[in-house]
Amino acid sequence: MLSLYYEKCSSTNMILSKLFKLFSTPLFISAFFFNINPKLNEVKASNKMKPAEDSDLVLYQNMGISYVCSSSRDSNESDFKKSLSVASTLFVTVVEQKHGGMILVGKKKERQKVNPSNLYNTVSFRLIGGALDICPDYVPENLKKEFKKELKRLEDSKKK
Repeated sequence: MLSLYYEKCSSTNMILSKLFKLFSTPLFISAFFFNINPKLNEVKASNKMKPAEDSDLVLYQNMGISYVCSSSRDSNESDFKKSLSVASTLFVTVVEQKHGGMILVGKKKERQKVNPSNLYNTVSFRLIGGALDICPDYVPENLKKEFKKELKRLEDSKKK
């Protein structure tokens, strides 16, 4: 009688063991891939973006100038324009994504949302000016003339 009891228990244990193996493997796999714990999905980083300060803008500008100068070495005007476009686009993208399109302006350092197309044009102009300071031999002649003409127009408009 006792042996029947042991046989019944062992067969029950065997069935339970098989069931456990049958259900535990998919459970562990789904827990691993689908992340059952919702606490693990919470964002730990701060969602609040800081506006770009002068030091940030100078850093991004210097990186753009460096890129334009190094990528347009021994190349033609179209290569210079392509590298200028890439550097300007990257500058605008970083300000948009890292700083939410906000910069600090004025003496009071007030937050201001920038228009991406205006920022692109301003950055392109400043990158050409920086390239003229750092690597003037790599800047195409017609862009040098356009830059000097636009710079004179801006200086004249400030005087008025």
